[in-house]
Amino acid sequence: MRHATCIGLVLVGVGCGSGRLTGPDAGTPDAATPDASTPDASSSADGPPAADGGRRRSVDVLFMIDNSSEMSSMQQKLVAELPVFVSALENLPGGFPDLHLAVVSSDMGAAGDSTASIGCTLAGDQGVFQAAPRGNCTSSGLQANASFISNVGGVANYSGSLVDVLSCIVPLGNSGCGFEHQLASVARALGADGAPPPAQNAGFLRPGAELAIFLLTNEDDCSAPADTMLYSLNGGQQSTTNPLGPIANYRCNQFGHLCQDPTGPEPPRWLPPPLAIPSDAAGNPPTVTYAACKSNDGPDGMLTPLGQFIDGIKALKADPSRIVVGGIIGPPSPYVVTWVPPASPPPGTSNQLWPFAMHSCGAAGGYISPGGQLTADGSFGDPGVRVGQWVQALGGTTGSVCDPTYAAPLDSFVTAIAAGL
Repeated sequence: MRHATCIGLVLVGVGCGSGRLTGPDAGTPDAATPDASTPDASSSADGPPAADGGRRRSVDVLFMIDNSSEMSSMQQKLVAELPVFVSALENLPGGFPDLHLAVVSSDMGAAGDSTASIGCTLAGDQGVFQAAPRGNCTSSGLQANASFISNVGGVANYSGSLVDVLSCIVPLGNSGCGFEHQLASVARALGADGAPPPAQNAGFLRPGAELAIFLLTNEDDCSAPADTMLYSLNGGQQSTTNPLGPIANYRCNQFGHLCQDPTGPEPPRWLPPPLAIPSDAAGNPPTVTYAACKSNDGPDGMLTPLGQFIDGIKALKADPSRIVVGGIIGPPSPYVVTWVPPASPPPGTSNQLWPFAMHSCGAAGGYISPGGQLTADGSFGDPGVRVGQWVQALGGTTGSVCDPTYAAPLDSFVTAIAAGL
């Protein structure tokens, strides 16, 4: 959200001739498969039984792609690794599994009294699977009206290679809401939030299949309840005089995180990152380095408690070993807050200093935290406190969105899938 840059996606040469798994035109994706928005009802509901009478090797993969501003270069890095990802699936012990694969955005809107001015919509994509061709693609290769990829028992709902299909639907662009709802979008897409999943997503989840979720994001989750005031001025000014502070990403830090201040005047305790400059801020501009940050699920937090998202995903499977998660995120640390003049000061704010969470990784010379991971490819990330905590709570691992290649976290993801099949 910080920069309203629009960068066109170019997929020239990505995935061409790679990805041996192809599919002819096929019927609708597993129309006979029950909608598994409730916990496992049967371990055999993911297709016909295997030849030896055992459970079929099935996996439902969901990619959550952050589509907020300036995500293009990071989406491209993921696209570049898709041939390796598909090859790893093909080379799993026992061969390619029966696959469902879907893509969802981070955009759930930002309802409030300032929705249009912050570049968001009221509802966003609402967890509906994204299957339209992007970038230079004129066709994704998916069958008409298919909302996700299916290749079960060798019957696919797409033509061409799986890599080419993925390369057309994974890079969602950078026009999504800058108040990202990564975890709410995943929960909505899968019906893990107490309501049935969107009708367009029906048939994706299979009760007997392994569930694998992978996040690509460079900022932290800012999912809030529907009645939140977080994205509104609430009758106040766009300034530090507003009780919630100016509408900016920092609200997600201030009302979504708890951190310890090792240099503060009190013994370290869990406190929200402050709006006002604390007494121990040092330097010009004033800066504070925080430690051990975690999601604020207490009464003064304004985001959806992280535990709800964790429990909702766990409830989808009776056997937790059938859930795999992973991600490429902004490193949770270093976590540094600085106070600087607003880039475009609203009237009456020219002398104000606004809080800003510095990038935990990014280009040298930018707003990057001291000791943060440096990049030269346009990637940057903010402390992914909640998304990192969510992945860890579900037993997964993460890589940095600023790494030059995403091969390692994808390899770990496929290895975890293999272990659960």
